[in-house]
Amino acid sequence: MQARNRLFGTIALIGASLAVLAAALAGPLAATDILRQFNLVTIGDFSSNSDVEGRSAIGGNLTAGATFFNNPGAAEASAFRALTVQGSATTGGPLNVNNGGGVTIAGSAAGIINTNGGGGRSIGGGPDDPAPNPLPDFTATFVTPLTALSAQLAGLAANSLLPGPATPGFPNNLPITASAGPGLAVFHVTVAELSAFASFSVNLNGREGAIINVTGASYTGQANFLNAVSVSRDVIWNFVDATSIDFQRQWGGTVLAPHATVRNHTPIEGSLFAAAYDGRGELHSQPIRFDLPVSHPVPVPEPASLALFGLGLAGLGLVRQRRRAG
Repeated sequence: MQARNRLFGTIALIGASLAVLAAALAGPLAATDILRQFNLVTIGDFSSNSDVEGRSAIGGNLTAGATFFNNPGAAEASAFRALTVQGSATTGGPLNVNNGGGVTIAGSAAGIINTNGGGGRSIGGGPDDPAPNPLPDFTATFVTPLTALSAQLAGLAANSLLPGPATPGFPNNLPITASAGPGLAVFHVTVAELSAFASFSVNLNGREGAIINVTGASYTGQANFLNAVSVSRDVIWNFVDATSIDFQRQWGGTVLAPHATVRNHTPIEGSLFAAAYDGRGELHSQPIRFDLPVSHPVPVPEPASLALFGLGLAGLGLVRQRRRAG
């Protein structure tokens, strides 16, 4: 009996050691994880009179809002709640957080917050609960990985071309067609080229997905995006240096705009990362489903973690010795 108890105790020690090691190895979210877990990430303030269907992380204040997490769709599970606000919620109107998503606000909340379907809540940094609380450093967790991703995608070599004025029917019904081949299609375009389109569609031509890098300070999207919904999970629009973006028609695909205030008047079908958001249309949860060409360094365990791991291995060896002796 004593031998059995010692064996169970050793197994428990190994499990605890490995759990501590796993926690030590866990680092900040990778950019891919963020884009698959979140519908919206803003560096600064958020204001909208429309719904955000998926999970939101707001680095500034929430100054106006409606309903959150009402249709998260294919979003991956997350340690974060449906609505995370690093600043305060200053809107006096009620905020609705649906589907048991819960809310964490580091600052204060001026109005009523309805957490429909359950879900925890933390306002002003307490009480402690399973959601990240106090919130981790917002810049390190969200801003740095996504900003780095935008820069990395902008550095990819183009392998596909935008249709030009010589295309039949220009500027109507223009197919943005990827070149044939494996992997991702990569385009480099300017806001002037994109603004010349009256209507367009995206044709992956068998590619896994498309990265469309867009340069220019300001973009107003007035063209009809003909297949915005069907390609929404397969395209990333990377507005590398824009400071102002206004989508006046439905848009499809994840949008990276680390320097821009983004406005919309109709739905954006996809995740959005922006400096700030002033929404007049919905954000629909359409997370990317292709892998990004970005490598992530393997975290190096701290010395204490290595010691615990060694202790776990030693315990495992002890278990084996006892089995042989038995």
